[in-house]
This record gives sequence, C-alpha cells and structure tokens, in this order.
Amino acid sequence: MQNDAKEAQQQRLVLPKAAKKKYIPFKPDFFSSEPVQLAGSWNDWSLNVTVPIDSGRGEAGLVVELDESQHGNLTYKYNVGGKWHLARSDTAAADMQGCVNSSTAGRTVVPLTFPSAFAGPRAHEQSVHVIGSFTGWQVAIPMTLGADGNHHCDVALPPGQHTLKFVMNAVEQEPGLFQPRAGMVAQAAPPKYAIVDTLERMTLASGDIVNVIHVDPPATFKLLYHTQFSEAYVTYRFSGQPGPPQRLRMHHQPGCSGLMLAHLPAPGPDCSLEFSITGATYDSAASLTTLGTLGTLEDDGWPNSSGSSNGKGNNGAAAERDPQGGGVYTASRPGVWRLQGGSLRLDDASQLPPLMLCTDLDGTLIEDGEDGDWVRQNDQLTYQASQHFAQYLAPAGGLIVFNTGRSIGEGALARGGALCRHGGGPAGAQGGVMPWPTAIITAVGTKVFLWDVAARKWAPDPAYARLLDDGWNLAEVQNLSQQLMRRFNGNASCVDDGSEHPHRVSLSIRSDVLDEFLRHWGEGLDRAGVQHQFVSSIGGEWRYVDCIAKNAGKGRAMAYLAEKFGVALEDAVAAGDSGNDLLMLGRLPEGCHPAIVMSNSHPEVWDWLARITPEERAWIYTPKAERAAGIVEGLKAIVAVKLKAHAERRQRQQAQQRSLSPAMPAMRALRG
Repeated sequence: MQNDAKEAQQQRLVLPKAAKKKYIPFKPDFFSSEPVQLAGSWNDWSLNVTVPIDSGRGEAGLVVELDESQHGNLTYKYNVGGKWHLARSDTAAADMQGCVNSSTAGRTVVPLTFPSAFAGPRAHEQSVHVIGSFTGWQVAIPMTLGADGNHHCDVALPPGQHTLKFVMNAVEQEPGLFQPRAGMVAQAAPPKYAIVDTLERMTLASGDIVNVIHVDPPATFKLLYHTQFSEAYVTYRFSGQPGPPQRLRMHHQPGCSGLMLAHLPAPGPDCSLEFSITGATYDSAASLTTLGTLGTLEDDGWPNSSGSSNGKGNNGAAAERDPQGGGVYTASRPGVWRLQGGSLRLDDASQLPPLMLCTDLDGTLIEDGEDGDWVRQNDQLTYQASQHFAQYLAPAGGLIVFNTGRSIGEGALARGGALCRHGGGPAGAQGGVMPWPTAIITAVGTKVFLWDVAARKWAPDPAYARLLDDGWNLAEVQNLSQQLMRRFNGNASCVDDGSEHPHRVSLSIRSDVLDEFLRHWGEGLDRAGVQHQFVSSIGGEWRYVDCIAKNAGKGRAMAYLAEKFGVALEDAVAAGDSGNDLLMLGRLPEGCHPAIVMSNSHPEVWDWLARITPEERAWIYTPKAERAAGIVEGLKAIVAVKLKAHAERRQRQQAQQRSLSPAMPAMRALRG
C-alpha cells in the first residue's frame, strides 16, 4: 500500500500534461517602515495582498504563480499607507487615462534547473525550492520534478544580476505565493541549502556563497522623446504586424523635465518599428501647458498632419521639426531610441546593463561645504550632471548613490532630502539641484540610509547595521581611544565618539605622533578581539582618523548596495577626490570596478594613483573637467569603453556561435 502511494506521488510529480507554471516574483525596491501591499491586473487592483517583510533585514517579497492560460504581461503598483509607488526594477507604462503603472513586459522568463545529482539518490522524494534576491530572500519558489529526473521552474526576472540558493525539503510557514496558494516562506528543519556548479558563484557581503545569474533585457523598443508637450501618444506598428497600428500614451521620465517615455515589447529580436507621435502643445499666451487637438487617423491608421504631431500643423512653441516621411519614423531594430528635434537615433548605451554611480559629495558632485553646509552646490555644473543622469542613465535603469565621509545626522538628512528634488532648472544655492539618490552612505561607509516611503524621510538600513556588528565592539574602541588621548596629552582630540554613528570613532591626531598613536590603538584593539580598520584623510599638521568596523568603509558600502540593487560590481562606478574615497576608488575584495578620480583631487589621491598596479589603473578614468562636469566626462568615457567591449563580445559570439561568459573582460585603459 505504501509503495502504491509512493508511486502515485511520483507519477503526479512528473505528469507531462500538467499545466506549465510561470512564477513572477515581486520585491519592493524601496524601504518602508509600514506594511506594503501589492495590487495589479491579475486581481483587479484589489489591495488584499500584503508583502511579507523581514523587519530585521528590511527585505520583502512574494510571488505570483500563473499557469499557461494566464501567461502574459502584468501591470502593478505597490501601496503604502494609501499612496501608490512604482517599482524601479521594472519598466513603467501609461494607460490611455494617464495612469502610470509598473509592467513586467521588460522581464525575461529564466528556466532554472536543479540537477538530480544534487538531490541525492532518491531525487523523486525530495521537494526542492529556489530562493533568492528577487524575493528579498523571503519566499521560496517550488520546483517541479521533470521526466529527465531534474527539478525545474520558470521565473520571470527583470534585467540585472540576481543571486539565489536552492532549499531542499522546506517546511511551510506561511503563504508566500498566491493565486493559487502554492508557496512558502523558506524554512527547513534542519536548514538544507545548496548551490550548483552549473551556475556562476559569488560571495555576498555577509560571507555567504550563492549562485548568481545575469539577465539581459529582452527585445524591446524604448522610445525617449525630448519635448515640452504635457501629454504625448505614440501610434505604432511592428514590421509584419497585421491590422491597424496601435496607440499608447507616453509618460514623463522622473527627475528630468522635457523627456517622455514609451516601452513597447518587441515580438522578436529582428523586427523593426514604425511610429508617429502626437501630443499636447504649449500655449505661450496662457503660459501653461494644455492638450491640443489630437491628430485624426488617416485611412491606414496613422495620424494625419492636422494634429500637433511631428508633422505639419503644430501651432505651439513646442513644435517639432518636420521629418522625412511625413511624420512616421522607423526604428530598425529593438533598443532605446531617442527622438529629439525631429531626429531619431539609437541610444547605444541601452545595450549595457544598468550602471550605479556611487559619488562623493564635497569636491566631487558639489563644491566643498563650509560650516557644515553639506548641500552648498555649484548649481550649474551640478544641475547639468543631474540632467545627464536623468536623460541618459536613469532611463536604462541606472542608479545614483551619495557616498560622503561627513557625519550627517538623521535630522540633517530629513532636512537635506528636500534639497534633492526632481526636475526643474538651475536654482539658487538653497534651491537644490542635486539628483535624487537611491541611497546615501555617510560617515566613511559606516551608515547606509534608504528613503522610507511611509515616514517620508531617510532611515538607516537595518541589514547594513547588522552586517557591521560582526566583530565590532564600540565600548572597547571608545575606552582605548580615551586612554590614548590622555597618554598623548594634547596631541589628539575626539571628533566623533560613536554616539551618532556606532560603527565609527573619529579622532584628530597630530601628524608627528600619528604612526605611534595608531600602533598602540591597533595593538590594543587586536588584544581585545575588535575587528577594525583605520581610515586617514586630509594632510597637514593634524590628520583626521576614523576607526571603523571591518565590514565598513566607502568601498564595502558601495559593494553592499550594488549587491542589494542587483548591479554587478563591474557596473558600479565610483567617483571621489580625497583620501577616504580610496576605499571605493581602489580594488575591492570582490575585484576591480570603474572609478573616476577627479582632476581636483587631494595630493594623497595622486600619490596613491602613482603606486597602484597597471591592472587597477586600467579601470580608472581621470577627467580634465572638475567636480560634477568631471563626473559626466568620466561616465561618457566609461560607457564608451563598455560599448567597445560589448561589441567585441558580440563579434566573438557571432564568430564562435557559443554563449558568452557573464564575466565582463577587464576594461582597457581609461586614462583621460
């Protein structure tokens, strides 16, 4: 009887006619101190699903399960306290009523396989799930035993880097999937996690070894329209598509005035796109943007020239130059296409994975602050850099992170947050022209702040704080520093005793006793078992020295956020000008990454640059321009080198007819 039951169970698991499932994971890519709800097209936008959150890690995630009859693109939004939020990792799309929602159209269905060899001799008796960064390590996705003896599942993932593990014989704790209820928060008794040799491996900041996969963007057309129209509509048709053209409303690019977007999933990698744009006109007499008369459709479905389109008949200040072909453009292949001044061109940078710019503030993105005013800005240069980022990096999924050595309290961040605003033109010194960051790293990499969408303020990342606790003892660091300050009477003073940033103690030490002071301090901490590192910056008679946790530092914080946001290290670009920036400008334990050393850098940076190896130097660009203008110059150079490497990879792929390695070859010399 038992054998019959076991045989029936095995037969059910490998039933070949079973409906194939597709799993769509959701992970809010923002921080919230309140519950997050998810609503979308699959449940008529009903707010009846709360995303499970690990309060200690600040991570959240769940999964939608679809069968073959439900396969298709989903639209959705997150809701916190009655306010709607888009997902940064997915594309945005506007409906004809002007509502902008997140869409899974830009995802790729990735087939995952757990080989039977890893499941042991009785693989058919094992339950196997996959868990990863795509659900905040909260929810396990079930895998099905196939006729080949391996476990399989299809997961729809957004472009970028994703880390994962496999968990065997998980014990259900609470629902993690819905429609139908089929998954679980990953728990096992005892926990039994596995990684496989068939996938690339990497080591997380926590020390865990995981599998990693890199997802390229699918074939799609993204249209970027530079215009002053308040509303715009694209009428389009793919090559070989039967029937009349389709129509879609465009939406504004956040953080960039005068840029509208449309995302059109392509039916294949070799298709072309014909499109025309109609929109609103700018009423100069009334000094406001109004919706003009939309062009009517000709017999073949294309807008005629009587409307406010790219053709004739525009009567507002925002009229576009008349293109050849009567206002109908042709995009020859999928990619990101820019329409500006009547000219359509392919944006080559769209071929690359999203970049994460991790930039210092004082002397790099903005002018050096005075009297603690960390937001004093060189307005014009900073604004131009912000617009470059919003127009060219953000539409491709790029991120910006502020990484400052300053000790900025939570209160100051709450006030400073208002100075990083979206859109607009150059303003006065207090008006704010900095880009809105995804995260802020402060106090030499000892604190990471994320924007709390519920409380509307910057809040410390609890997962990063826990990471820094390992091997750190603030009381021991404070006691030893106080003893040494008394011993070196008058030659050292306290700048920050760790009250505000508990993983850092900062001192000001006379240069002539610096080495001896640090030797005694380090030996004492070693005897006490405190794992630490010293960071020194700014030369002269007195030196600022930070004693920080072993897992802290500008570079470690940058690597942590790259991992958190799904950005490969070779796509994380650091920019800085001072000694404490060396922790992120130089090689990290995980490997090299692109960096921009500002032309206005401090002497200790140039000394360091002269000493590093040629391999490290090849990843560093030194722009001619200073500060924010130098960042833009550096980003353009880095993108150019990445494009060249990308083209070389494509040529090798075509010549050898084989899959590419996910690892990017070392970047060639980026000397300015």
